[in-house]
Amino acid sequence: MATNRATFDATDRVDGLNFFDLGIAVPRDRAPGEVPVEGPNAFTLSQQTQVSSDAELRAALGPSQGDPLVVWVHGFNNTSAEAVYRHAQMATDTNLRGPQLAFVWPSRASASGYLFDRDSALQSRSALEELFIRLDRVWNGQITVVAHSLGCMLAMEALVRMRLQNRPVVLDGLVLLQPDIAPEVFNSQVADISPLPENSLLVVSGRDPALFVSARLAQTSNRVGADVDEIETYEGLGFRVVDLSDVRDAGNRHLVALTSPTVLEFLRTTNAG
Repeated sequence: MATNRATFDATDRVDGLNFFDLGIAVPRDRAPGEVPVEGPNAFTLSQQTQVSSDAELRAALGPSQGDPLVVWVHGFNNTSAEAVYRHAQMATDTNLRGPQLAFVWPSRASASGYLFDRDSALQSRSALEELFIRLDRVWNGQITVVAHSLGCMLAMEALVRMRLQNRPVVLDGLVLLQPDIAPEVFNSQVADISPLPENSLLVVSGRDPALFVSARLAQTSNRVGADVDEIETYEGLGFRVVDLSDVRDAGNRHLVALTSPTVLEFLRTTNAG
């Protein structure tokens, strides 16, 4: 875990990064996509060790053995524990075999904290940029960024900042899950960071209630993650676009790809091959 929170549990925004080597116990007796946080069958944090030097971070990540390092950037309304538990659920349920690193930015972790979270995502751009620079020193394998909701805006903004400062980030994959970004802003971001990573995936759903609320708050017609009428436009930008509007078994309609047993089974089978 890399974070610009003051401590693991804090919501305070700080400059710079803190790193933790985490162990997460994933319960076996649960349905794919579920992340129970209470009761005897809950996700638990079994290890939390602060990491400082490049050598310690390199050791925590382990050697590159062909599988990409996955950097997870969470979305709105997440505690640190919820962010890393969701990452662990994703890695477990989709059979990701490489090292995993969650970038945990300061969220208010409240349904009423949306504006605080948007500000925090913007404030966290330089911290995510710092993480990418650090990984360039300590990791010599592939890197895939998987971001969700407001985390997509944060990831794109960090990549824009680096490109405009002539600090290229070599990503092998970029996966954006139901981005909470205005379409015109997204188009500008893509133009700034072009060319996109070779494996760039955009997941959308026309049944995302959270993005409908976000669009109303922003007084815009839509957000990219729910903009199913413009799929061809996003494909023209260089994304492979997957529309999950018809998936009906998702536990969270704002995160269909990681909470639908049907989608998770497909991803697990794909990764196993």
